[in-house]
This record gives sequence, structure tokens and C-alpha cells, in this order.
Amino acid sequence: MTTYFDELKERPKASPQLGNLSAEERMMTRRIRVRGVSRQTKDVSVGTFTGVVYLFGDEKQAAEVFVETNREKLEQLNYSRKNLISTSVDRELYDWILHYLGERDLEKYDSVVIERRPNEAEPLTWCISRRAFEENPMRRYNDASSGAGRVTGCTLEELYDEFDQIITAGDLAAHPAVSGDVREVLDAFRQADRFDCTPVTVDGDLAVEKSTTA
Repeated sequence: MTTYFDELKERPKASPQLGNLSAEERMMTRRIRVRGVSRQTKDVSVGTFTGVVYLFGDEKQAAEVFVETNREKLEQLNYSRKNLISTSVDRELYDWILHYLGERDLEKYDSVVIERRPNEAEPLTWCISRRAFEENPMRRYNDASSGAGRVTGCTLEELYDEFDQIITAGDLAAHPAVSGDVREVLDAFRQADRFDCTPVTVDGDLAVEKSTTA
């Protein structure tokens, strides 16, 4: 193995130098590469982004290095619509780029993903089935179908604290801040460590019960 490949095992690298890798090693690497310039900024050309090379499977850390290297240019883009980054990288990389940029705050658990939108005018949190999040990225944010619940106007923590010992699916469905699939919100409560509760059923209704020490 080359020294450059050993360095990639430690951390992805900006300004890829693939010539320092053997042919076999290059087959195990991937690149974040953005071509062209953006026309979606405030009349400012963001120029060329510095690429990143990483080992297959290290997408999360590669996104972190990409943001560290290109933050000033990235902060000039509009992420509310299709942009130069979203059209240049796959969805998993794009999600982690938004995460490290501060446009999204992602928490991935076994069966649910909690996604906060820190830059919205009011608190907004999505609780999305992990399967839906990863397999149907273009249909994630649809609270009219199963697999995605939305909490608007309060944080997930504030919503949790509003209820007493037991929170049922019916309680959440009746709450004005909650829309969509309330089962995913319950799943977020169940899996995130900061919510000290266990899954239960109440008259056949899905629910969580808070710990007596909560």
C-alpha cells in the first residue's frame, strides 16, 4: 500500500492526488467533485470547489472535510432548491454536506432519522423512517403519506415535555404542531437517548411511557 492510501485510511484528503495511488488503490477510492460555477448566488461567482478523495464507505467524514475546505463558497449557495452541489453528488453525500454546513442537523438511528432545520424561521423537525430516508430521498418530506412525521413551531424536546407520563399516537395526532405519520415521532422518542421512555400500547394505540425518573 502507498503512503497516500494509508493517509486516506485515517481521513479523506482535499485536493486529490490520485497519481500517488496504485491502480488497485484507486479502485477503492471515491471523489467529491463539483464542476462549473454557480449562478444562484447573490451575484457572486463561487468559483471552483476544491475536491475531496476518500475511501468507499467514508462518505460522512468526506462530507465533513469538503465543508471544512469549501465553507466560504458553500455558504453563498441557496439550499432551498436544486443547486450546484445537489446536482454534483449523490444524496447521501449531499445530506452530510448540509449537516456539516449547518443547513440540516441529522441524527440517524436504527429505524428513524431525525432531521432539524436550524435556519428556518420557526422550529421544524422531520422524523422520517430510515428506510424511506435512504431509499426514497425525493419523497422524504411528504407528511401526507406514511413514513414521515413533521413537528413545526416547537422543538421535539418541547413537544415531549408537554405531555404527562404516557404519550400516545392519538395524543400526537391531535396536537397542532404535529402532522404526518405520528408513529415516526414516537419512534424518535423511543430511540433518541435524551428521551427516557419505553414503547407501550394503550387500548391498542401505540405509545411511549416516560421513565418515572424523567
